[in-house]
Amino acid sequence: MKKVFLTVMVAFFAISCSSDDSYGNDPQPVPEEEGTDDPVDVENSVRLATDATFGSVLTNAEGFTLYFFAPDSKGDSNCVDGCLAAWPAFNPSQLSFDSGLDANDFAKITRTDGGEQVTYKGWPLYLFATDTEAGQINGDGAGGVWFVAKPDYSVMVTKSQLVGRDSDGNETNLTSGFEAGDEETEYITDANGNTLYHFINDKNATNNFTNEDFSNNGVWPIFHSELQSIPSILNIDDFGAITVFGEAQLTYKGWPLYTFGGDEDRGDNFGVGFPVAGVWPILNLDTETAPEPEDTAPIVEKTFVVSNVGASAYKFEFTSEENPEIELTRGKTYEFEIDAPGHPFIIKSVQGTGTGNAYDDGVANNGASNGTLTFTVPEDAPDTLFYNCEFHGSMTGTITISD
Repeated sequence: MKKVFLTVMVAFFAISCSSDDSYGNDPQPVPEEEGTDDPVDVENSVRLATDATFGSVLTNAEGFTLYFFAPDSKGDSNCVDGCLAAWPAFNPSQLSFDSGLDANDFAKITRTDGGEQVTYKGWPLYLFATDTEAGQINGDGAGGVWFVAKPDYSVMVTKSQLVGRDSDGNETNLTSGFEAGDEETEYITDANGNTLYHFINDKNATNNFTNEDFSNNGVWPIFHSELQSIPSILNIDDFGAITVFGEAQLTYKGWPLYTFGGDEDRGDNFGVGFPVAGVWPILNLDTETAPEPEDTAPIVEKTFVVSNVGASAYKFEFTSEENPEIELTRGKTYEFEIDAPGHPFIIKSVQGTGTGNAYDDGVANNGASNGTLTFTVPEDAPDTLFYNCEFHGSMTGTITISD
């Protein structure tokens, strides 16, 4: 990975921290100019403004909006040469901050052209030449890669080459289709530029990877962030949250989100190749909604086909005996295919006609005269139950429950 030399401007902080109010919103005094009696007030070089559309945004001392560039997830500046005419690098001579901003989130990098540039949470900061007045935000969303700089992003967007690393440690450039090749791919990261992934065997709002004891969480840590602001090209409705063994996990389009323990630095995306390409894809606007979990209907232990002998008895297909005793096992599921028009088949705790004392625990469609009654026998079911016609006392039999 290309080295980015970050130099925290301690000297600048020392100058700007000369009073207890150095990080406040109030202008900071500087020494008197020669020939004057009054100090000159200057604004903090990084300010925190509130916009009706975007909420909290970063600006320079004069109130001009600052921006992030999506390809900069590794922390170096990819806006070079002619790009800088439209998007000047932000590099004030001194650093001081409004309250609500943490000095530890700021640093300076040396650009490839030798100049310096201020970063926020690792993202290089820029101005936009088309913002001609303080407070304007004309650059957000430009080209799908420029976003207003905000302190409260929960996720960000980057655009870079995917470099997958397989289980043998081999690295391969991959396209957005996870095939070998060179292509700049747009995808979602956390607020600090760390790549987010999903697992192809997960389902909508269902994590099928993480062990209950989180023993595999070091390889693919579940990702959660309190959802606040997101880049403007994303849809807030595509995000959600689930609980995985007591821990929260953020989802995108239903897919549970993970980071990769094998990504060594911010901006790495080695996980797209592990253990082979396509098992852990990145996510972006083209990501399809996660499939719904498959039907997990219980296995049916036995199906009883039930009809009637007039109004005198029920008849079960497995025996010639009328109103036979049947035996069921706790924890197992049984189906009763009822074909007895006019004779509702009810599982009951007390033998007798009517609908009283119906035993409904684990029973679906109790009282059916045509259709399927399903009974998953609870572990606490009594040893004896009954089946009974709602109207005819002679149509009844015993259900014996065993472990």
